[in-house]
Amino acid sequence: MYKKCFSWISAGLLLLTMLPLTLAAIHWFHKPLELLLVFHLHFPCVLSGLGVVAALIGAKGDIKFNLVLFNLLTLCLYLIFSTGLHFL
Repeated sequence: MYKKCFSWISAGLLLLTMLPLTLAAIHWFHKPLELLLVFHLHFPCVLSGLGVVAALIGAKGDIKFNLVLFNLLTLCLYLIFSTGLHFL
């Protein structure tokens, strides 16, 4: 039962990190991304890392694979994005 909770937490963190990045990438709405970056430059990376950990603890099967994969994708994208901002 608790493994499903970790999968839901991971899915929530995935949506929390993926949606602002997606909206900013298609040049629609930059406010959600700015809201995440207001706390700290690496705050979205921490959220994505927690999503990976929650997915690893969560339910087994295809959902675990997909959650780990997409959380790692957002983690890598935010690391690339924050590294590019850090050098500016």
